[in-house]
Amino acid sequence: MSKEHPAIVFFSGGTALNGLAAELAKVNPECAYIITTFDSGGSSAALREVFDMPAVGDVRNRMLALADTESPERKNIVDLLNTRLPPFADRTALNGQLSHLASGSHPLMEALPEVIRKILSERFAMFIELVGDNFDPLNASLGNIVLATGFMVHERVLVQSIAQLSRLIGVRGIVRAATVDNGHLAVRLMNGEILAGQHLFTGKELDPVGSPIEGMWICAGVDDPWPRSVHASSLAINLVNKAELIVYPMGSFYSSTLAALSPQGLGLAVSANPCPKVFIPNMGHDPELLGHGMALQVERLLEIMRMDNAAYIKSDKVLNYILIDSKNGSYQEKLDLTDLEKMPLKVIDRRLVSDESGGLIDPRLLAPVLMEMAAGTGFSDTS
Repeated sequence: MSKEHPAIVFFSGGTALNGLAAELAKVNPECAYIITTFDSGGSSAALREVFDMPAVGDVRNRMLALADTESPERKNIVDLLNTRLPPFADRTALNGQLSHLASGSHPLMEALPEVIRKILSERFAMFIELVGDNFDPLNASLGNIVLATGFMVHERVLVQSIAQLSRLIGVRGIVRAATVDNGHLAVRLMNGEILAGQHLFTGKELDPVGSPIEGMWICAGVDDPWPRSVHASSLAINLVNKAELIVYPMGSFYSSTLAALSPQGLGLAVSANPCPKVFIPNMGHDPELLGHGMALQVERLLEIMRMDNAAYIKSDKVLNYILIDSKNGSYQEKLDLTDLEKMPLKVIDRRLVSDESGGLIDPRLLAPVLMEMAAGTGFSDTS
């Protein structure tokens, strides 16, 4: 391949991919991340309620993981954006902290250059003006506030807010929202129960689901599980069109990986690009994968990808490889290679787990494998 940096595109959300993203940032600044925007819990929920907007928490999380913190100046900005207001405090006191941020007098602002302090303080001042008394600041993420305010300032366009923050912290890669439409996730469990709202089934804020997930779709709201049409952003589709490797990586299976693939148009875009597509299953425990063997995970991934047009989108156009470590990996369900080998895809079995990674994928081992695959030299199925 003549290009120095192959265009690798990941569909993800959450924190599971942050280590790999940071590792790849060292060698390939053209890696791109299409991020889910459907989170309905935590401080994202409060911002979404006030601004009627997509969730920005996963976008913020990935950007900070890709930030160039070698610079002390940028590290100070990242530290501020990584900060949350206390989860238990008097609301008046929390609003006072926001006011200090808006005036530039907060201790987190002290180490920032004057021009950066001015930019951020103006964002916090605008946020206070926009929300009035309608926002509960408990446990609020300062980075989410900055992104959400930029979204409103730029007339509900998220990409400009992302671009400005990317410049401030030196993001080494490309981060885009899968959609800028406002939707939520709903799942149907095997016991017939329907849960509307991502926070209800991830096992992070509430108890894990007690029955396997049978299906997922995008709905109108946490109080309205009826399916809603949500379209992929043109910027996300453009990244898919130019990709030289498309990766469905480890992470919360439904609420991160499949969620990022769900907006309409992405399945067709992926199928139209002849580049290789690879699925990297989770290691360790994912509450969303109760009762899901590897073959079922592949089946659910293909279902989501083919929803755009099942008659037109063929399985081999959206998934070609599954990347595993059968010897060292710690998978939630027993790994059955026989089932996988019956499927219309190629199993690549490589060492992905190191002695130090505790049965989980080591980004230092995975990153070079993906770079090889993007270059067309990493398709051996030997470990």
